[in-house]
Amino acid sequence: MKKAETVYPVYFLLGAEDFLIEEEINRLMDQILSPAERGLNLHVFDGEDEEGQEILRTAQTLPMFSKYRLVLVRKADQMKEEEVEGFVNYLQNPSPTTCLVLRGQDAGPWKKHLAKIEKIGKVVEYSRLRGRSLSAWIKKRMEERGKTLSDDAANYLLEVTGDHLQDLENALERISLGAGEGKTIRLEDIEGVVSDVRVSTVFELTDAIGQQNLEKALNILGKVLDSKALVFRKDEEGSKYDDPIPLLLGMMARQYRLIWRVKEMAGRRNSADEIAKGLRMSVWNVKKLLDQAKNFAEPSLREGLLKCQKTDLALKKGRGPRELLMEKLVIDLCRPRNTVRK
Repeated sequence: MKKAETVYPVYFLLGAEDFLIEEEINRLMDQILSPAERGLNLHVFDGEDEEGQEILRTAQTLPMFSKYRLVLVRKADQMKEEEVEGFVNYLQNPSPTTCLVLRGQDAGPWKKHLAKIEKIGKVVEYSRLRGRSLSAWIKKRMEERGKTLSDDAANYLLEVTGDHLQDLENALERISLGAGEGKTIRLEDIEGVVSDVRVSTVFELTDAIGQQNLEKALNILGKVLDSKALVFRKDEEGSKYDDPIPLLLGMMARQYRLIWRVKEMAGRRNSADEIAKGLRMSVWNVKKLLDQAKNFAEPSLREGLLKCQKTDLALKKGRGPRELLMEKLVIDLCRPRNTVRK
């Protein structure tokens, strides 16, 4: 028989990784209260708006028809310091039938009381997952679904979806459902599935330019200019801009600089792993840039950056309709004069 997990009287869950914190809150809720018990024994407070005394009174109240009462305080880090001081006595002798869950981006006014909480309960910090820890998290979530995600597939997923865990979780679910019976999921298995998770993005536009795919580049440019929305990897809805052109132009120039830098490093016989480490990029992204670099000789990269600068100047001086200037730039960038001979 599985041993029941300990229920602590007080938890403080803090950090920027909202997805993991909400997951832990839901786990505690499922562990402590059945759906039928929640109506009378689950209480959610906003620490920024609610009075500390009201929260304390609720925490000290016996549960009704249940073993525990769960009191959740969101934005606990926004509580006033004098209200937090009112909890000092409670922390010394908390109710054994209440699970008090404090949730905040940081400790805030609770910082000097964390040691007291740790003596009777748990303090857990959920920092943003980055790099290897994020990649490991993705693979673990897929393993929980009974499948294995290859390194290339994990890197690709991060590149196109971003580091927002909820977005990644949604993408993993779609990939898992579409993967069929196969146990190992490779890059080629997810490209079609993930590509429609996002709308045409700034990154797709710069990719199309790097691949000299004029039709695709103009199509994406048109969508961005019509909607005035730039969609980034971790924001599927897109961010609205009164004028998206300056950011678009900056991203185009950035793509040319990255291709040039990767091409230079590869010319010095650096491996993709070494380039990724030097530029602090994913290996998958470096490989993509290396493929794009095959389309360009160094003179055409210099010419591309110069065209971006000239377009920027023309836009600032009002030398023509802004949309037409951008279209001309994309056409010029997709058809460089100095291409690498095949």
